[in-house]
Amino acid sequence: MALDDARGRRWWRDHGALAIAHRGGARYAPENTLAAFRLALADGVPAVECDVQQTEDGRVVVIHDQTVDRTTNGRGRVASFAFDALRRLDAGGWFGAGFAGTPIPTLDEVLDLVRGRALLQIEIKNAPTFYEGIERRVVDAVRRRGMEEDVLLMSFDHVSVRTMRELAPRSPCGIIYAARLVDGVAAARAAGADALCLHWAFATADVIAAAHGAGLRVLVWTVDDEADAHACLAAGVDGLTSNDTRLLRRLLPA
Repeated sequence: MALDDARGRRWWRDHGALAIAHRGGARYAPENTLAAFRLALADGVPAVECDVQQTEDGRVVVIHDQTVDRTTNGRGRVASFAFDALRRLDAGGWFGAGFAGTPIPTLDEVLDLVRGRALLQIEIKNAPTFYEGIERRVVDAVRRRGMEEDVLLMSFDHVSVRTMRELAPRSPCGIIYAARLVDGVAAARAAGADALCLHWAFATADVIAAAHGAGLRVLVWTVDDEADAHACLAAGVDGLTSNDTRLLRRLLPA
């Protein structure tokens, strides 16, 4: 299945790559918080990326790790917390005193914040905990806001990507990986994906040419060095993800 232009038209540009803020403005604010997403929006970045997990009581929350240890003052797996207990954790103090007391946001809050202001990449962080029903909860949250064409749904779990493709035929999807796949196009086809979302070091000219020849797009992560960014852009990537919103603003048009 080649890229459906109607499905992806808000994501793919005729000229130049799309700038994507990784976990919000994660260089300048605590990652995956509303503060980081507000910063990215204020910097004029046209797309932002977030990661989602699921609480014990089935709430979809925005946090990268499957534990809260690194980015909050708590300890334990996200899946072991009820939402109300998770919400009481401080997800900003580790980054700086000025962000102390910042809570872990819900996907609903992030969608409401970016709606009409930016595109949103949503990464489901399955494995080693697999969140039953998370794909439908994500798609339902997007659909309630009429944002099917304003999101890109993606995961390292390509089975999850295939599930989201079935649930959300109007939304572009991407497979994430960090490897030299023998056939990235075939992997995308198997998942029903529209894009390869890969570590920038694996986005070689042959990979990009094969993807484009198959009607697929190539989005790379996470590029914080300007020389690496220039190399990716010269190779013809369709999207560049960075923690540094100021770098993105400098290199790419809004």
